Amino acid sequence: MSRPLRIPKPQTPLHLYRHLLRETSYLPPLARPSVHKQIRNRFERDSGYDQDKNPKHIRQGHHELRALRAANSGDLVRMRRVLLRAFGRIGRRRRELVSHLVQRDTPTNTEELAKYAEALAGNYKNLDWLDEWDVEKLRMYARSQLQAGLNNPPKAPITDNQTAPEKILPTENAWGRPLPKKLARTKLKKMWKSLAEKIMPPLPKKEWETLKAIVQGTVQGPWLPPPRRPLARGMSENAQPQEGQAWAWQSYAIKPVAVVDLPTNRKNKLLSGAVDDNTPTGDPDPVGCHKYTPRAWRRMLGTIWQLSATMTKKPEGDGSCITWGKQLHQPLSANAGNMEFFTDFPDVEAPKVEDKGRRSRNPKPEAKVEG
Repeated sequence: MSRPLRIPKPQTPLHLYRHLLRETSYLPPLARPSVHKQIRNRFERDSGYDQDKNPKHIRQGHHELRALRAANSGDLVRMRRVLLRAFGRIGRRRRELVSHLVQRDTPTNTEELAKYAEALAGNYKNLDWLDEWDVEKLRMYARSQLQAGLNNPPKAPITDNQTAPEKILPTENAWGRPLPKKLARTKLKKMWKSLAEKIMPPLPKKEWETLKAIVQGTVQGPWLPPPRRPLARGMSENAQPQEGQAWAWQSYAIKPVAVVDLPTNRKNKLLSGAVDDNTPTGDPDPVGCHKYTPRAWRRMLGTIWQLSATMTKKPEGDGSCITWGKQLHQPLSANAGNMEFFTDFPDVEAPKVEDKGRRSRNPKPEAKVEG
C-alpha cells in the first residue's frame, strides 16, 4: 500500500500523456499492454483537437489519471474496473473482441463457399449489418455463457429466450395484422444487438492460458507489478517539511470549510493524494485503501479469469470448443497437529431403510390389540 504521489498537476497534453503512461507501468504485466494501447490510441485520436476550444479531452485525461493513481495505491474497486477493461470484460476492447466473435469465418473450401453464397442468394440488395454476423456462432457462445453461470458479471445475465430471438419475435402487430417485413427485421436486429451487449467475449488462447497459470500458481516468469519508484528531488530541495509555514486562511474565509477540506477527506485522499495537517492525531489513513499482496492479486485475477473463456475451432466437423475459467475449491487437508481429531472419529451409520425403499422419518407406533 502506498499513497498517491503529490506531483504537480500536468498542464500540457504531452505532460498528461507521460503521467498516464507512468501509472500504466505499475499495473500487472499481463494487463499492461492493453491499457497502454488504449491510452496511446486515445491520445493519437484526440491530438488534432484544439484544447483551448474543447477542453473535455483534457478533463477526461485528468479523471483517468486520478483513477489510475488511486487503483495503484490500493483502491480495489477501481483496480477491478481497470482489470475488467484490460481483459475486455467492459469498454472498448470488449467491443473489439465481440466484433471478432461475430465475424464470419473465411470459407476454406468449395463447400463452405457454396453454403455461404446460398445463404445470401436473392438478397443482395437488402443486405444489412446483421447479414455480416455469424449469428449461429453468437448463439452457441451465448448458450455456453448461460450454462457457465458467471459469478458477479459486469453485464446483465443472459436469459434463455434471448438466445433464440426468432422464436420470440411477434408475428402480428397491435391490430392483429401481419407484422411488416421491415419492422420485423428491425426488431430482430435490436434483439441480436441486446444479446451481443451482454456477451463476455473469448480471450486469445495464449492470454487465457497465462491468466490461468497465474491463478493456479504455475506461472513462469515475473507476473507481479513492480514497486513504485521514489519521487525524484532536486539537490536544493529539503526532504523535511518546513515548520512554521503560513496558514492559507483566505480559502476558509471565502469558501465553506467542507469545500476547502474536500481533497483531504478520507474518501477522496486516494484520488487527490492530499495530506491532512489539521488533525491532532496525525494524517489519517484513507478509506478503502488495501495492501496488494501476491494472494490478493491472484484473487482479483481469478475473478477476471472466471468471467473469460477461450474458443477454439474443432479440427473435425463444425462447431467450436468453448472453455470457461472454473476454479475448483478443494478443502485443505489437516496438518499434523490437528490430525488427532480425525483418527478416532466413529464411522457414520447408514440410515435405516424400510422394505418399500423409503426412509421412515416419523414411524407410527404399533397399535395394541386388546383381547
